[in-house]
Amino acid sequence: MPDRHSIEAREHAHSPRRWARDAESTLAHQAELGRRLRESRPPQRLAYGDAEYAWLHLHLPEGDGPWPLMIFLHGGYWKALDATATDFMAADWLARGWAFASLNYPLAPSATLETLIEESTRGVRYLLAQQEALNLSGRVRLGGHSAGAHLALMSCLAAECPKAIEALWLISGVHDLRPLLGTSIAEPLDLDEARAERLSPLCLPLTGLPPLDLVHGEQDPPVFHHQGEALAARAERDGVPATVTLMPGLDHFDILEYADKALDLGPPDAH
Repeated sequence: MPDRHSIEAREHAHSPRRWARDAESTLAHQAELGRRLRESRPPQRLAYGDAEYAWLHLHLPEGDGPWPLMIFLHGGYWKALDATATDFMAADWLARGWAFASLNYPLAPSATLETLIEESTRGVRYLLAQQEALNLSGRVRLGGHSAGAHLALMSCLAAECPKAIEALWLISGVHDLRPLLGTSIAEPLDLDEARAERLSPLCLPLTGLPPLDLVHGEQDPPVFHHQGEALAARAERDGVPATVTLMPGLDHFDILEYADKALDLGPPDAH
């Protein structure tokens, strides 16, 4: 039987709300920013499948295009929130001349983690296939926050995705599921050791991935910093360029309002 104190310690270590200043206020503020953006510049709501959850919001810059595309997956520990939680992030990308897609996916426990990965991959592939019809330029980045960073990376590991994606933008990501076993965080995922290992990027070969841009807040839980650094080291060993950026004064939640400042994208038409 797992040691209760060990489980409690791991639970605390992997609970970003316990390390953040005021997660609920930050999430409410970001939701309001997203609502205002949708009112002032309504996105296209597109379906990438037949299921109720299989939708995305595509935010397009003003002008004629074609535009490069940032695809983003929200956090919520695989069990909470939806794609509207990251709509507010589109404002900064639109200002830089990029389209921004907030990609929705099913949630646990209604869906398995394998299904979350499969459906996230389906959404990414849909956008890659529809680029010409959507007036996109062919320049694509893929990213996510927290659990969404895990899903973005796992989606990119799927066949053919890495070839079409310029870089991965992984904000405060979860890259090793094994320490979550036995905690309430993992309970909706119904993981065992074998599945946790099979679904953890830190346990998989990363050869062939595009460059990784990993970003963390100074006030992220230390375990998130350690996992990001470990992922960057593994990527480098597998021949994948990786950078890790620490943003001072930010926590696991408010980092989303500033993380794009860590990226040097060049002009929108750069390739």
